[in-house]
Amino acid sequence: MSNYDHEALQRIAIEHAHALCGYLAGDWHRTDAVQTEASIAREDCELYLWGYEQDGTARLSIRAQLPDGWAGIDGVAPPEITVRADRSIESIATDIARRLLPAHAERAAQVRDALEREEQRKAITSSIVDYFLETMPGGVPDMHHPATAVSSRGPGAFSASMRLGLDVQSADLHLRNLPLDLTRSIIHIVGRHLSDTEPADGSPEQVLNALADTITKLAGVRTQIPTAKLLRESALNLLIISRIASNRLQDRAERDEIEQVADQLITTIRHRAWSLPPEPLTDSPATDQAQAASEATDE
Repeated sequence: MSNYDHEALQRIAIEHAHALCGYLAGDWHRTDAVQTEASIAREDCELYLWGYEQDGTARLSIRAQLPDGWAGIDGVAPPEITVRADRSIESIATDIARRLLPAHAERAAQVRDALEREEQRKAITSSIVDYFLETMPGGVPDMHHPATAVSSRGPGAFSASMRLGLDVQSADLHLRNLPLDLTRSIIHIVGRHLSDTEPADGSPEQVLNALADTITKLAGVRTQIPTAKLLRESALNLLIISRIASNRLQDRAERDEIEQVADQLITTIRHRAWSLPPEPLTDSPATDQAQAASEATDE
């Protein structure tokens, strides 16, 4: 036979919630209880309280709510304790401070770190995908995985596809029917970057310089890029490089500082790009030759 009805258990939860605000350290106050019978909160934490009966005794369950988004993180659940409702408010508050709040602080930090990593992953993923779509001719998102896979087709028989790895640290890039001169440049870049048997004079600085020279030569045979588009592409590259570099730093404060400075610069570049008036495309000599050759073939 039950000793407590629903109203009695609800009243116990509300009375304890009100009393705990005066015993817990910090600026605790009552909040509207949407998901439970009673709740209290301070700036960095909210506690849900509800009463239940066990073996004829009224008990309280007290749960510390985690930051929004916690449910999407594997292996994480809000910490919770249960206490007898007939204990003194002071002893219950001591239990909350000793057992519940430290567990909440630890798991809340875990949730925030996981959400931050997910945001960084999404930012890197979005920047790579957007860069492909903006740069490659005829680029389109994959129908089934639009956030991580893209493809393009043309000009001519050329086609390309890219799929990002789950760790967002690598990608599969497939290029088909690529002109031989461009193929040679790409082989050179990849080979120099990945080679485990670099010549004695192949320092990292020289590899980066060779990469910059190759990119400069490649840019010289492309249709001239409008300044606004070049600025947007530069902002995307800066975002990618800064995130890759900051993730290698062990100190959290140093990572935050690098990313904050990079974000400020990226925002400035993007704002400048959007404020520029449209520019007409100017074809390079190589493009003119390719167009002439195409027209001769059509005739």
